[in-house]
Amino acid sequence: MHARESLDSTRSLWHFIAVHLRRYREAHHLSGQALADLLGCDRSTVSRYESDRLRLKREHAEIIDRMWNTDGMFTALIGFAERADDGDWLLELAEFEARATRIRMWEASVVPGLLQTPEYASAALNAGTADDPRATVERRLARQAAVFDKPKPPRVAALLGWAAVEQVVGGADVMRGQLARLIELSELPHVSVRVVEKSAGAHPGLDGPFKILTVGDRDLAYTEAATRGRFLMDPFDVQEVAVRYDLVSDIAAPVGPTRALLEAELEKYT
Repeated sequence: MHARESLDSTRSLWHFIAVHLRRYREAHHLSGQALADLLGCDRSTVSRYESDRLRLKREHAEIIDRMWNTDGMFTALIGFAERADDGDWLLELAEFEARATRIRMWEASVVPGLLQTPEYASAALNAGTADDPRATVERRLARQAAVFDKPKPPRVAALLGWAAVEQVVGGADVMRGQLARLIELSELPHVSVRVVEKSAGAHPGLDGPFKILTVGDRDLAYTEAATRGRFLMDPFDVQEVAVRYDLVSDIAAPVGPTRALLEAELEKYT
């Protein structure tokens, strides 16, 4: 198999960079040699970039971004890929969240990180395996601020499983504050919170939590696992996650009844 044919842009950001470098080059009707001349390197370097046998150098990414007016896309992707290599995938997620104009999310068992109060986040993280829960809480709050405190915040739609609302995390005081926070957020014009109730039964959301983020002119998906997250950037993969979101959305309670449900839960702690 040719090296380029073995690339999977949904599994690796470096593969994504390699695949799209070739796509952009061909869209601009440039040969590999022509691009090499513009970058000041030899033809084999371009070939290795496009097969991920050599990772695109930042100085070459900067030239490509200027030449093709990509608004710094290739340079930014290199930064994301390098941080992902270092295991800092949460930083990568935070940067995409901060740039997003629309965020759709599903979470079955806990309140999503972007919607958590500091006390709820601390209780949840201290019950888990985080090496430094306090630092992780601070990063989570910074993620929230980057999304909700900017001049033009994104449209946020959160679907929550019934367990996320009913599971007691941190005790009565913590749950009181968290439920009040969800009600407060649900009243914002750019935020919707909807709950999938127990009566919904089995549904596609039980496969696990996920997010769909609209960044620029495209959507990307993020799925969570026990130890780290995974980004999906291929349009077909993103579409599959979007279909899952729609199927869960179809069975979620509307905004008004969800708010009434949250208020009823809050009454249990007052």
